[in-house]
Amino acid sequence: MPESVGRVHALVTAFKADAVIDQITFLPQGVSNENYRVDTEQGTWLVKLYGKPVPGAAIDAQRALAQQGVCPAPVHVDNDHRCAIFAYAPGQMPGDFDGEQALLRLVQIHGLPSGGAALDLHAELAGYANDPCYRPYAQALQKVIALTQAVAEDYCFCHNDLIKENIISHRGQWQCIDFEYAQHGDRYFDLAMLTLSFKLSAAQQQWLFSNYFRTVKLQGNWQKFKAMQKLVAALNYFWYVRHKVCHRIDEAKLSLDALMA
Repeated sequence: MPESVGRVHALVTAFKADAVIDQITFLPQGVSNENYRVDTEQGTWLVKLYGKPVPGAAIDAQRALAQQGVCPAPVHVDNDHRCAIFAYAPGQMPGDFDGEQALLRLVQIHGLPSGGAALDLHAELAGYANDPCYRPYAQALQKVIALTQAVAEDYCFCHNDLIKENIISHRGQWQCIDFEYAQHGDRYFDLAMLTLSFKLSAAQQQWLFSNYFRTVKLQGNWQKFKAMQKLVAALNYFWYVRHKVCHRIDEAKLSLDALMA
């Protein structure tokens, strides 16, 4: 267990002086941050230790979305110690894809009012242009970039890391977690990320795409959606390589290669 467990204990008792802690459990799924389940006599919380400043805007969004049942609610933020405490979401990562729950949560997340600077996916991709892993894909990605240009209606509030591991299923209801990358962005990015993470069949992808755009009353662009899947796969692979997330590199490369074939 990381030495940070002592820090977690101090943070929880600073938040709730009368907290009686039964157990602190390190949750190893996190890549960018450290996550802990803290069981107390007063209830169960998730404590997140950030590797960078606390994403205040994303936490504000999560607080609003929690009122709709989309995600666990933040209950305490400690900017000085780069920490946030959330209600704990019971359940587990979904084993199977639930189209109705996916559609509901996407529409709710994307319906949150937002604005300001959008996540620039092409700038993110360009940041890897000098990495050796980028070079074999450079030519193919030029076409991907051209096909994933966003228009005004494509922008909305986005989760921006909507992978299977960031979804908790409990009694048939999904909750989304890990909103630290959430901000104004391209709705196609969330759609593509979700479909790739769950490895959806062609029929499942078509169902989600069609029903999503019918629900939000927009005209979907299938060609852009398929190109966005390639962009997502490339960003995933490059990120894992740069950050040496060894247990995910091979699968990410296989996914990218299959899409680019």
